[in-house]
Amino acid sequence: MPLGRRSTSHRHICTKVLLAEGRESPFTEHCRDFEKSYRVLQTEVQKLKDEVQEMHRDLTMHHSLINTDTMDSILQRSLLIDQQIASLYSTVQTQRAVFEEMWDVTFQRVTSEQEIYEAQLHDLLQLRQENAYLTTIARQIGPYILSIAKVKERLEHRLQKPHSPEDDCMDTIKIQNVVQYILSFCHMFT
Repeated sequence: MPLGRRSTSHRHICTKVLLAEGRESPFTEHCRDFEKSYRVLQTEVQKLKDEVQEMHRDLTMHHSLINTDTMDSILQRSLLIDQQIASLYSTVQTQRAVFEEMWDVTFQRVTSEQEIYEAQLHDLLQLRQENAYLTTIARQIGPYILSIAKVKERLEHRLQKPHSPEDDCMDTIKIQNVVQYILSFCHMFT
C-alpha cells in the first residue's frame, strides 16, 4: 500500500525512524515542523470531538438542553481549526516542488551510483576473461618456449666444443624454423 494511503500511526512511525537516523536535511526539518503542527491540530480536534460527544450524550441520554453559546463556541473553534488545517495543507503542498527536485537529484545520484557499480563488476569480469585468455595462450606456447630453451642449451653446449661452420648453419636454420613456428602460432591468437 502506498505510504500516502497508510494509517497516520504508520506515517508517524516512519517519520520517527527518519528523524532518529539523525541525518539533517530540509526534509527532516520539514517533518519535525509538520509533526509539531500536526500534534497541535490533532489535540484541538480531539478536544472538539470530546465536547461534541459529551453534548450528544447529554442531548440523547439525559435529554438536557445544550447552551447555544457552547454550540457556537464549538462551531467557531471548528472553523478556526479547519482554516489552520487548510493553511498547513497549503504550506506542505507548496513545498512539494522543492522536495520533488531534491528527490529527483537523489534518484539521479543513486541511479548513477548503480550504473558505476554495475560497470565496475563488468570491468572485473572483462579483466578476468582477458586474464583467462592470456593464461590459455601461455599454457599453449609454454612447450614451444621450453623446446627453444633446450635447443639453445644444446647450441651453447656445442659452441663450447669445436665445431664446423656447417653445424652453425644447421643450428641457425633449426632455431629460425622453431621461432617462425612459434610466431605463426602466436599470431593465431591476436
